[in-house]
Amino acid sequence: MQAPDGDGEEAAMTRQPQGAAGRQAFRSGPPVERTPWRDNLEYIAALLLIVLVLRQLVVEAFRIQHGSMAPTLVGVHKEMRCPNCGWTLSVGRDKESVEGEVECPNCRHVWPGASVYERGENLAFRRPAWLWNTAHAADGTVLSGTDAANRIPRGAARIFVNKFVYNLRAPRRWEVVVFLYPAYEARCADCDWTGSVTSLEGLLCPYCGSDRLHVSTKNFIKRVVGLPGERIELRDGDVHADGRIVRKPPQVQASLWMPVFDSRFVPREAGQPVWDLGGAADAWRLDEESGRLTVDARGHGDALAAYARRVKDHYAYDGVSYDAAPSALGAAGRYEVGDVRIRARVRVLEADADAAVLLAIEDAGRSFLLSLGAGTQPGAVLRDGEEVLSTREYQPLAAGRSTWVVLENYDDRLVACVDGREVFRLDYRGEPGGRRAVRFGARGAQVAWERVIIERDVYYCNMGGDAEGRDGYEVGDGEYFVLGDNSPASSDSRMWPRPGVPAANIIGRAFFVFWPIHGMKWL
Repeated sequence: MQAPDGDGEEAAMTRQPQGAAGRQAFRSGPPVERTPWRDNLEYIAALLLIVLVLRQLVVEAFRIQHGSMAPTLVGVHKEMRCPNCGWTLSVGRDKESVEGEVECPNCRHVWPGASVYERGENLAFRRPAWLWNTAHAADGTVLSGTDAANRIPRGAARIFVNKFVYNLRAPRRWEVVVFLYPAYEARCADCDWTGSVTSLEGLLCPYCGSDRLHVSTKNFIKRVVGLPGERIELRDGDVHADGRIVRKPPQVQASLWMPVFDSRFVPREAGQPVWDLGGAADAWRLDEESGRLTVDARGHGDALAAYARRVKDHYAYDGVSYDAAPSALGAAGRYEVGDVRIRARVRVLEADADAAVLLAIEDAGRSFLLSLGAGTQPGAVLRDGEEVLSTREYQPLAAGRSTWVVLENYDDRLVACVDGREVFRLDYRGEPGGRRAVRFGARGAQVAWERVIIERDVYYCNMGGDAEGRDGYEVGDGEYFVLGDNSPASSDSRMWPRPGVPAANIIGRAFFVFWPIHGMKWL
């Protein structure tokens, strides 16, 4: 066959496509050239859309307004340094006493932390304020050093809240939640009546019957301690549900220990005695420069020193304690606390054959003593008075080596650890009240207590000062009982006419503190 005339193959390749597809291809023409401006605008628009969706459905940021969850979460506050021992504490800006006095939780020193220029008014700082050097008052007074730092307002904590998690499951006990306050503030547009209402269904003005009501809501943040249908009682600082004590999980408890004393911060001026050395005072030696204690118990039997001060529910965040200013509004420190922890770094210097390091806690009618073998004496023993509760095979504490030993008592549970490893865990039934004490020492050994730290648990009190005998709180179906960690200064389920928070009011679970940077942490 003879090929067609002309460039048949090239003509076939350039022939236009036929039909609808061809017409569409012809109309489309060359692609539109993309510019950097268009790309950036599209990226920004997509990012904003993602952020809006996440904020609406998944995660939202909130700012803490007040200190009802202190010290877990703080509102606007001041970071003050005690002039007597150097301890740094956060004090709520709205918690200062009228005179501006502040009490250090470590050495119990009370000083006018911000008395003359109580709230930092009329003070000029070098900016930013946290780079303070001196502050100049309007009357010409110059403040410097710690005195100036104590007057700098610090920003409130900011948190991320997971708004989606409770679509998959119900809130759990001890979680921190953000919710709508179960009472709403209403104002009638016709007669200006104002009041508080607990339901929006069929809401009418009780004065004129109008349905033209403006309703405002408030966001609260608290910790869930009671579940739907439970009867909650607060006994001796602990939470009981339906007659049984509810214990905090270890990770929650670890975040709730509050400082009582740290021997590393040595007071310049001695105040109330810190240690009661009992009948073995001649066996103890205190280094007043470092706060280190050394005991030589060889030939003394059990040589125990006790923390000489009563451990009370004092919150440094609330300014002064009840003992320092009983008339101060919201002053904490009314109740003695038995749920305590003692942590110590010890070094065995010399040891007899039967030597041991001792830690003791008395609470709820029990007298617990932890004995850790030292030198050549192996094993660990836990006693209640004269009764041996448990024994463990354990390597003796080596002479010349620093070791962290811990004994903690909370929610009728005793836990003992050595260098972060759990040795004993005992759940027991205690009785309210009784003698309370924290002791430490040695038997048959010379031991240096290089650092001693005493902390306490949250003490959940009933409201009303002397209302410890209140007969519980009934939680409705589909509702949750919530409390603030700063129990003496928290508006929560204990105070509301209806204690439960409806599940529909819960916005989400607070899970991360992202501001300030030095306070970043998971909740």
